[in-house]
Amino acid sequence: MFAAVLAFCLAVGNADARGPVFEVAAYLLPPMSRLDKAGKLNGETVEAMGRVLSDMGYTPKFRVLPFRRCLEAMRDGTVSMMLPCVVSIERQAFMRFSDPVAHMHTVLWKLGPDQAGCWQTLDDLAGLRIGVIEGYYYGPKWQEALAAGTFRVEESIGREPNRANFRMLLEGRLDRVLCDRRLGLYLKEQGAPLFDEVTACPGEIGESVPLCVPVSLRFFKDHGLSADEFLTRFNAGLKKHIVP
Repeated sequence: MFAAVLAFCLAVGNADARGPVFEVAAYLLPPMSRLDKAGKLNGETVEAMGRVLSDMGYTPKFRVLPFRRCLEAMRDGTVSMMLPCVVSIERQAFMRFSDPVAHMHTVLWKLGPDQAGCWQTLDDLAGLRIGVIEGYYYGPKWQEALAAGTFRVEESIGREPNRANFRMLLEGRLDRVLCDRRLGLYLKEQGAPLFDEVTACPGEIGESVPLCVPVSLRFFKDHGLSADEFLTRFNAGLKKHIVP
């Protein structure tokens, strides 16, 4: 089973970079991280992180895993860091986080252009089946409505959970999908004409959420390194290579 989910390692950044290899857990979140037709990992965040690490004297290698396996590798200390993710109290127990590199703007997606089928309050979603991503936090009001049974959610996992949710929306297995606006537009563009009828509703679910690059406390401790000192240098590099 492990062989099915343990993915390949991909070197990015400056091929001539010297110094220790930093293995980075990577999950797919286009356009920040994606696989091209040749199976090579790229994307604006992947490339920027590669340049920052190379400038710091490290050789970055990215291991592509499902999101949940990325977190497991960080907890176990088998990788040094992972691509940006949402900060949570639970994750802060085994990771330290960089400055924000991007923000998620979560919106509801539906079939068809009719805006009347969207929402004004969460009560408008009563009885609907809504696709979400396992492990994502959509804000306190969303959690309260979910706990009250206003709607029910279907959690998607795997390497491309947002694409899977869009497909289930097309197949009628979901009524709505939660997805970052920019990511959804990318999926529509790349999946045309398959996802042409998938439309974003106005308004965001919760507030925009920052994405930050985490480092593994276990990895840094096991290798006698200071996570705080590393992040100070890393954050300085981000200012050069991450475009707001």
